[in-house]
Amino acid sequence: MRRRIWYMSLLLSVMLVAGCGKKEEAAPKEAEALVEEEAKEPPAPGEETWGTAPEYKATLITTTPVRYLAVTVGQTEEEVNLTWYSPAEEAGQVYWTTAEDTEFANAVTFEANVYPSDITSGYYVNRATVTGLLPKTEYLYQVGNEEAMSPSYTYTTPDFSDEFRFTAVGDAQIGKPVEEVDRQKNNWHKLLNKVKYHFPDTSFLVSLGDQVNDFDDNEQYNAFLNQGALYSLSLAPVKGNHDMGGPQYSEHFLLPNQSTLGTCDNDGDGDYWFTRGNALFMVLDTMDSTKWGEHADFIASAVEANPDAKWRIVFSHFSPYNAYENYLENAKNIRPYFLAFTSAYEIDLVMCGHDHAYVRTHFIQEDGSFQEYESPAQNPEGTLYLTLSSSSGSLYRRPTDQEEAAVSKKRDTPEVTDVQITPNSLTVSTYNAETWEPTDTFEIQKP
Repeated sequence: MRRRIWYMSLLLSVMLVAGCGKKEEAAPKEAEALVEEEAKEPPAPGEETWGTAPEYKATLITTTPVRYLAVTVGQTEEEVNLTWYSPAEEAGQVYWTTAEDTEFANAVTFEANVYPSDITSGYYVNRATVTGLLPKTEYLYQVGNEEAMSPSYTYTTPDFSDEFRFTAVGDAQIGKPVEEVDRQKNNWHKLLNKVKYHFPDTSFLVSLGDQVNDFDDNEQYNAFLNQGALYSLSLAPVKGNHDMGGPQYSEHFLLPNQSTLGTCDNDGDGDYWFTRGNALFMVLDTMDSTKWGEHADFIASAVEANPDAKWRIVFSHFSPYNAYENYLENAKNIRPYFLAFTSAYEIDLVMCGHDHAYVRTHFIQEDGSFQEYESPAQNPEGTLYLTLSSSSGSLYRRPTDQEEAAVSKKRDTPEVTDVQITPNSLTVSTYNAETWEPTDTFEIQKP
């Protein structure tokens, strides 16, 4: 918008100058060229490049003594959670204000809980929840205290509505292989630029597990978290098998309504839920196979707490309906646990990672059979399962044919999935992140 206003102002000034004397006659042609440049259409779907999306710039937190800033989803649209590491033993604060208040003169302060980090010597973990957010508002914030303060970052809330979108990505798994961390970090950076460019109104970004390849590698977490775009997005992380092994995942992410059900490494992880509009999102920690039976209890409690949610969506790293041959045994083992709660609680969509190959199933019934629907599916019976590929290019696998799969594809570039929800429909659309070619789409309608 600013660019258009600038061009219009320039055109007007050129026209005024041209009217004052003949020596300015060439100016209107220059203005015409600018107008033509503004009128250029964006690349057609499938013809974009990584450079199509402008660089989203923000000062990295590593330029200060503060480390590992993570912005994660709150319980509702009115909240956001922040975690950061500080060398200061004293608790830090979140300083939160409107975009116009660049000096933070009128900032509201949110006090953090602080405790020593088990993974980064000499640092303390700070965790705070910002509340009272307003819809469609641009904010500025900083975290820290007098001893260590972060740069200021923007955070813009979407409209608080039953009509919204969220963005989903499969395994970033930065560090697989370890010698290609820089390449994966760069791909992850470019993908996040595309998310900000195409979905500036996205409510949150869900990362479906395996944020890093080695759970205890600080360089890999640096590559994943230290991204300017992530400082301004709500992240909904899912715990993956490469995230387990220690307290790193739990230290980095403050999560809403976190349950003691499904815990794996310690009491700092486990299933959690949050809401947006008329949708309930339930995030499962499926890493401990001895606790798979607990997820039904978690789903029951989350649904009971949100009985009016029209859309019920589950996120899990392990997929019960994947297509990579080496993971099929695990999928079949976990499948009965999903069948037990998806039908009982009318789950509309289950989104998973882990496979590094793309799979969209038919609608799975309570007994494990499936029903085929064309898009748009009107009041379909059963649950749709979607397993996403890699978001960083760390690894791609070739799926095998599965009768439950409506679509099953090996991908060769990172992908992004957009999910749009209205009061009566849910549409999933997946794109090649580089070219922005649509690779799959499906709509569910519940009039």
